[in-house]
Amino acid sequence: MTEEAIETEPKAPPPPRLRVTKGTPWRIDAGRRAKWSAPEFISANAVEVRQIGDPVLHVPAKKPRLSRTEIEALVARMFASMVVAHGIGIAAPQIGVPLRVVIMDVDEAGIIAVEPKVEWTSAEEEETTEGCLSIRGMYGVLDRPLAARLVANDIAGKRFTLVGDEFGAQCMLHETDHLDGLLYVDRLKSRDDLHTVEPEEEEPVSA
Repeated sequence: MTEEAIETEPKAPPPPRLRVTKGTPWRIDAGRRAKWSAPEFISANAVEVRQIGDPVLHVPAKKPRLSRTEIEALVARMFASMVVAHGIGIAAPQIGVPLRVVIMDVDEAGIIAVEPKVEWTSAEEEETTEGCLSIRGMYGVLDRPLAARLVANDIAGKRFTLVGDEFGAQCMLHETDHLDGLLYVDRLKSRDDLHTVEPEEEEPVSA
């Protein structure tokens, strides 16, 4: 293969950082994404994201006892609120609903997890920055596992397994922490690891 051929050969897309390895869960597909991102839908459904100190963020969430229609309506409100806040994930407690439901949208994965349970994390960790929609204007530096796996139900009650790598794993662990009443600041080694986002800096992607 010539040098010219190497230069013009299209690069393979990077592997998804969130992957369903078992099951075929209901997702936020392109149609729902377009509908739930529309200005009129957002205006009618988006709510303010709750901020650190709000009691709903600091207690474990409960098992949802909702119909599929009710869960889908909740997820739509969560997604609209996440879009307004420029997030890539959100947990139901962040919009004031103390139920174990999260959206994980790294690389527009559109994953909805009901009662997610982390069943494995890698022993290898890396230091990373982390932001949160519920802690505006701040970011932390902490260690997170490089990979993780969880099991959950989708909105129809179908079981599935999700694997995350690097930022995908970070999102999984961040969102499931929310369901246990934890924020990333609870995992910092010291106050010195919490930083203010400077005006000229881009705030770390938040969930």
